Amino acid sequence: MANEKHTDVRDWEVDSSTRQSVQPFTKYTPFRTATSTTAANIKAIARGETAANWVTNPSVEGTNVSMFGTSGAAISRSSAQASLGANSLLVNPDNGAAGEGMYWASPMIPFNVNPQFITAQCEVRGASASGAVKIEIRDATGTTVLATSADSNLAASWNAINASYAIPGSTAAAAYRVYVTTTTQINIDFYLDKIMFEVRTDNNTVSTYIDGTIDNLHAWTGEAHASTSIKRPDMEIIRGLKLTNESATAAEIVYVAFDTTATATTGIPILAGATLETPFPIHFGTNISVVAATGTPTVSGVVWGVGA
Repeated sequence: MANEKHTDVRDWEVDSSTRQSVQPFTKYTPFRTATSTTAANIKAIARGETAANWVTNPSVEGTNVSMFGTSGAAISRSSAQASLGANSLLVNPDNGAAGEGMYWASPMIPFNVNPQFITAQCEVRGASASGAVKIEIRDATGTTVLATSADSNLAASWNAINASYAIPGSTAAAAYRVYVTTTTQINIDFYLDKIMFEVRTDNNTVSTYIDGTIDNLHAWTGEAHASTSIKRPDMEIIRGLKLTNESATAAEIVYVAFDTTATATTGIPILAGATLETPFPIHFGTNISVVAATGTPTVSGVVWGVGA
């Protein structure tokens, strides 16, 4: 009985439900890549973490920077440096004391029945390699520090800093502030980019930075660079494929395989200049693999899919 599932062929096949069979395709992954004689995936199923960024101009591509406040410093949008896009937030400390920089104030976070977690992150770069900064989560007045990162030495390259805070259970609705400030008195400009604030209910993991420009799983909830942004889950079931072998060389055949590693034996041969397109919904849940018989022919197309 212990090995029943390994010997019953009915457990080896997929029997889609009626709901799955009629579900519209809601996910897609476009691709255009060079293949080789070593098999590689053009799609591997990985749902990924969902996330929401509450900061409304997180990569400072929008001209309006009024969502950011100042604390002993002047701020402006700058095209001199950028970790993502073409701009970042330039912070010019007053050189009067430690703790100079900028802050972002969150909207009200609703009453908390169970513990919630908030995380804050950004990337920072110095105009010169001198001084240090840190990121902090504070209360709505900005006076009480609830969580802080380690000090980050400014460098002529981008470095990520983050902090997280567990909101105690039964906490009334509250707002918070995220500060990025100097740890000592300095007169060194620094830049901020990829600013993110997230509310989580599962754990205090710091998500990979998101905004609506990254790929087709990311979206703005309103106007680009002026609204919050979300990351949706990726497909969990592959339901369709269109793939073209762009090569004009007859010997450059590409083999395509589903839920296994492509070889000349396991793959579907796509001749040079030909296209494989599934004529009806398919159902695979692991990967699409490709390998070239010779050379490095380019393949292009789209993978269609759905959630679970």
